[in-house]
Amino acid sequence: MTSNNSCVLLGKIYTIDDSRPEAGGVAIHHGRISYVGDANEARRQGGPQAEVIDLAGRVALPGFVESHSHPILLGRYLEEVDCRYCSSLEEITETLQQRAKETPPGQWVVGNGYDHTLLKESRHPTRSELDRASDEHPVLLRNITVHNVVANSRALGLAGVTSKTPDPGGGRIGRDASGEPDGVLWEWAQDLVNSHLPETSVEDVRRQLANATEEYLSAGVTSVVDAALGLANGMRDAEAYARVAGEGGLAVRLGAAIVYPLWKELQGGDGPGLEWPGDPERVRPLAVKFFQDGSIQIRTAALRQPYYGETEPADHHLIWPQEELDRMVADAHSSGWQIWTHGNGDAAIESILDAYEKALTSDPRTNHRHRIEHCQTAGEDQLDRISDSGVAVSFFAPHVWYWGDRHHKLFLGPERAARIDPLASALRRDIRFGLHNDSPVTPISPLLSVGTAVSRLTSGGRVLGTEQAITVSQALRSMTLDSAYLAFEEELKGTLTEGKLGDVVVLDADPHEVDLQEIKDIPVAMTIVGGEVVYGAA
Repeated sequence: MTSNNSCVLLGKIYTIDDSRPEAGGVAIHHGRISYVGDANEARRQGGPQAEVIDLAGRVALPGFVESHSHPILLGRYLEEVDCRYCSSLEEITETLQQRAKETPPGQWVVGNGYDHTLLKESRHPTRSELDRASDEHPVLLRNITVHNVVANSRALGLAGVTSKTPDPGGGRIGRDASGEPDGVLWEWAQDLVNSHLPETSVEDVRRQLANATEEYLSAGVTSVVDAALGLANGMRDAEAYARVAGEGGLAVRLGAAIVYPLWKELQGGDGPGLEWPGDPERVRPLAVKFFQDGSIQIRTAALRQPYYGETEPADHHLIWPQEELDRMVADAHSSGWQIWTHGNGDAAIESILDAYEKALTSDPRTNHRHRIEHCQTAGEDQLDRISDSGVAVSFFAPHVWYWGDRHHKLFLGPERAARIDPLASALRRDIRFGLHNDSPVTPISPLLSVGTAVSRLTSGGRVLGTEQAITVSQALRSMTLDSAYLAFEEELKGTLTEGKLGDVVVLDADPHEVDLQEIKDIPVAMTIVGGEVVYGAA
């Protein structure tokens, strides 16, 4: 690649720019798009030093913008024991046992990705299963949702968790019939054990970010937002991001939504603060992050109606009392920051909207773009409020693919399941939304997000709620321009437009021209960040 980050792309190019939707050539000079239009003119504009990339039947688009992800956790998961494909408790035990054999006694063995609803036993592991994996190592296993963990007896002992340990605020300790901890720790109760894991250094976090970067680039992602900076390692996460901002070294562009306690600490503490060095087009803080419920798949999301097959209300899963959420949101809002809040269940979405509307009434501000993350079960009435309040949304579209069948059968029932991720309803109200994979909850695959948004196809072959499907063009826009808009970055990225950053993904096939169910499988041929090919080959 040329040292001045200059290249010319020739062939079929979708710009996602309404003023010029397609082009035959794009020239990138010194990292910025300098020309979009005719192929011959693009070649001339590129000059003799630019690398010429003939798409040769492939198609180029703006680089994908992953609007909600967790790169530090993803990088950590890549170093842990992958239990995503285990089909039984015995297989989980054997998989962890193998890692234990390779680990010195007393050191932690950590696994991730198990999905209890796909196990033969259809339940969570307990401390007894993990004790069989090893009684010489503390063992911890993370659920695929990242909303609960399972610990063995040795890990519980290190953490001092006993029958007398009270449930922490926003969390719950699983207990057996005798009242003893069964090993399952729900939501914020995870911190009881997580806090005893080996201390993570800033260099560890940087290594994990580097691990994750390769995953993003291979999937065509050029920009990614850490949707909960500080959730993994507190201040060390911010220190690592600030160091990467100042020193560079990662090809992917990074933004950060900072969890509220860390954001408060950064305002006046001894850490790197909120003005990070280096190029803000590479790494920068974006927003303040809150959580107001958990996950539907482990029944910790707050719903206005009971879970399918149950009679008890499910609105009690709210993490914060309303007055406390109101206070924190008002604090971040009055400071001029954008706010993102996790809400899967419609009761949580209701609570989030109440907090946003109160803050905006007390301190009016236009173009705030406060966000609801996932927004999985938003009702039509709530979408009206979202539109009226100027709130934006990042939808977890692959919920339909990964869990749609079980939402239909186990968690929500047919009627509510058909409405999860109501993209078409949002578009009818002109709500700006992005799509995301929430990695490491699911693997990085923007094309799965796009394909699922268009097909509404589940992994079991069911079409779930066709009335909420959107077009290929709308889905691609949601994965590029509208995801950039969600972070106030639409003037920098999201379209192939002169003056914007030279971030491009090249696909082996045109998403508009393959069968809908094949979109998710289109190979990424090349990823370009700032005019430099960082994945694939010309």
